Parts: sequence; structure tokens; C-alpha cells
Amino acid sequence: MDGVERHHTATAYIVAGGRTLLLWHRGLRMWLPPGGHLEPNEDPVQGALREAREEAGLEVAVIPPPGLLRVERPLVLPPPAVILIEDIVRPDQPFHQHIDHVYFTRALGAVDFDAPIPHGPHLWVDAERLAGAFALPAPDGTLVTVAEDVRLLGISAIEAAERENRA
Repeated sequence: MDGVERHHTATAYIVAGGRTLLLWHRGLRMWLPPGGHLEPNEDPVQGALREAREEAGLEVAVIPPPGLLRVERPLVLPPPAVILIEDIVRPDQPFHQHIDHVYFTRALGAVDFDAPIPHGPHLWVDAERLAGAFALPAPDGTLVTVAEDVRLLGISAIEAAERENRA
């Protein structure tokens, strides 16, 4: 699309105990993993780690893909699992797109699945729940269907964490 404003963003699917974290996004009225706009001079990995810390209150590590180049120099960043071009349609903002660098991460340390997090409304969901279409209640009680890409990437993140644990 010519002339469409685009913003770089980073997303962190956080996996712990065979579950991944979904947050209620008030502006988009959707269940999504932690993520947001990259800050000036921030690379996508730094952005994903920061968003996980700010929104979930968790320190996480990116799950590297198998065979990632390992050298002393230059710095090698793990690639995102996928890069999504997302249309952002909100009444409070002009139409734009996000170039979203999506990473699979694992929580460092123990996670209390019932503890509140900085972002607010959230749920930890497992692969079985993500396997088929389902809806979760918004804070106002309205049921909101979890988007297909969110479900499928959540399953892939859980599988990536399981592979890393076996390695």
C-alpha cells in the first residue's frame, strides 16, 4: 500500500509451564501477547524483551531458532518467528500499519499464573485451548474471539519452548 504510515513493533509470546500469556488490549479490543512500538535506536529483540518486562512484569529470553549463527563478532540477533504486517484501525488514531517482529520467549524464573501483572487483564492459556477457535471474556464481560494468528503463534511458541527444553 503506497503512502500508508508504518510503525515497527515487537511482540513477545511468553511461555512458562506449557502456557503462553495473552493480555486484553483496550484500544484494539483484542486478546494479544505483550508487544508494542520500538523505541528510538532499539532493535526488535530489545523491544520484545522490554515489552515483556513492562507489560507482564517478567524477565524473558528469546528462544533462538535451531542452527542460529554463533560468532564472537558481529552481534547476532535471533530472527523473529515471523514478521506480520498488521492493519491498525482505531477510532482514536489514523489508519496505519505495524511491521510486527514476533518473537517466542520463555520466562526466566518461576511464574505465578494467578498473580496480577502490570498490564492488567490477562490469561495464561495452554496449547490445547489454543488448538481450536475460542473466545475469552473482555473486562466488560463481552466474549471476544481470539484471533487465528494469535492462537497459531501461541501454539508454535509453546512448541518452541518444549523443543528448547529437550535440547
